[in-house]
Amino acid sequence: MENKIYIKMDPRDIIYLDNIMEGFDGLGIVSTGNPKTGEVYIHVTPDTRDEVLEILQNFPRPLVYSLDREGRGENSM
Repeated sequence: MENKIYIKMDPRDIIYLDNIMEGFDGLGIVSTGNPKTGEVYIHVTPDTRDEVLEILQNFPRPLVYSLDREGRGENSM
């Protein structure tokens, strides 16, 4: 199982996502893959994965996330 969640979002929203994740102290660490195209990923653990997915499902701005690089398990919000 991947320990990353891959995300594609508006580059202007990356800092917003990072601030939200920091507020949930220790659930996941946001890393930027390509800030110009809005590609980021969140490092998670098996114990925090479901909580991070719930945060992404309720994220107030549009994003697409995937559970692996190939796009399997992709969800649009």
